[in-house]
Amino acid sequence: MVTIVLFFMGVKVSNDLTKSWGKDPHRIVIDEYACLLIPLYFIPQRILPLAITFVLFRIFDITKPWPVRKLEDLPGGWGVMLDDLGAAIYTTVVILIIMALVKL
Repeated sequence: MVTIVLFFMGVKVSNDLTKSWGKDPHRIVIDEYACLLIPLYFIPQRILPLAITFVLFRIFDITKPWPVRKLEDLPGGWGVMLDDLGAAIYTTVVILIIMALVKL
């Protein structure tokens, strides 16, 4: 529930702020906070899985593999939030595969 509330608050706040700060300004971080929670729901609460998940999320958030980069082109707050949601989905899939292959 927290993730859903943060996500839609992020759309609203980001939409308002992009009007004055420009497209996807780095000062907006609610997108990272809201979306990083998603893969964290699927991992054990131990330091190694947490660290790997964080690093994977940052890699996917920065590199924006296809089609995540396309999501960034959506208008206003939707583009700000959905590209991070895409990064969270990639992170979730990869960390689940890692956990299935290696005992973390």
